[in-house]
Amino acid sequence: MAIMNRMNRSYQREEIQLALRDAFPIMLAYFPLSMTYGVLAASGGLQGGIAVFSSVWIFSGGAQFMLLGMFASAAAPVTIITTLLLLSMRHVLYGATMGPYLANWRESGKWLAAMGLTDEGFAVTSSRAAQGDIISPSYYITFAMAIYGSWVAGTAAGTGLGGFVTAELAEVLTFALPALFIALLAGGKRTLPFMAAAGCGAVLATLAAILQLGGVGLIAGGLVGATLGQQISRVRKGRMNPAPTKAKVERTIR
Repeated sequence: MAIMNRMNRSYQREEIQLALRDAFPIMLAYFPLSMTYGVLAASGGLQGGIAVFSSVWIFSGGAQFMLLGMFASAAAPVTIITTLLLLSMRHVLYGATMGPYLANWRESGKWLAAMGLTDEGFAVTSSRAAQGDIISPSYYITFAMAIYGSWVAGTAAGTGLGGFVTAELAEVLTFALPALFIALLAGGKRTLPFMAAAGCGAVLATLAAILQLGGVGLIAGGLVGATLGQQISRVRKGRMNPAPTKAKVERTIR
């Protein structure tokens, strides 16, 4: 029993270390980006406590930046809530994708794991799951809490600097999130299905952004891109492993 306990503790330490390694690049990108949000919120007149609370409660960069714009334009509460819900609809798809990999978890752990379903967090964890890695609670919860903590800490730092940094200077830091996405894409598999899925998703999301469709482009890009990549993968596998013909089957039987 003592040996098993030591093995379990050793396994958990390894999972935690792996989670922190995976989370570190995202944490580096989240901190300046959320600090930018904090600076813009403070310079726009939003109280520091409310800005930090929004990061604690919402934890969605796109939604929070949009929230600032709608507050500035004095949008109606119904409009704000509806827009944020539409922008966050993609997280339902993320949860449905990750759900089967967490089937053996306790319900409390599943609810806590939802904290890690950001765009970048999902890209990392779903990639590991797709490769056949077991997504353990010690790995996933550590990963989720690390990126979450970075986002909240950056917001707190930004609100503290809001009175000293101009909004124009703060906007320079907004390159962090696109740069992170490019890095995640560059580190992925360079196969035809992967590149087709990424390209299709990027085109649809860009068109939706041009047409000012909000989160619709992210949802459509993810669905259509993933479907296209999956279909290309199936076709390629079918060509590599063709189904046996009737004549071959008969010869095998004889």
